[in-house]
Amino acid sequence: MNEMPVTPEAPKKNNTALIIGIVVAVLLCCCCVFVAGGWFFGDQIMQSLNF
Repeated sequence: MNEMPVTPEAPKKNNTALIIGIVVAVLLCCCCVFVAGGWFFGDQIMQSLNF
């Protein structure tokens, strides 16, 4: 009989750290855009809100 030996499957790679890293990077970018927008347009925003 010419049977091929069964090789065990490689364990599935854990992508949790990658996903968390991507989410943190996106949140940091959003925060930077929010702060930059407030820095450049803060006076106009305050005037429009009557402060």
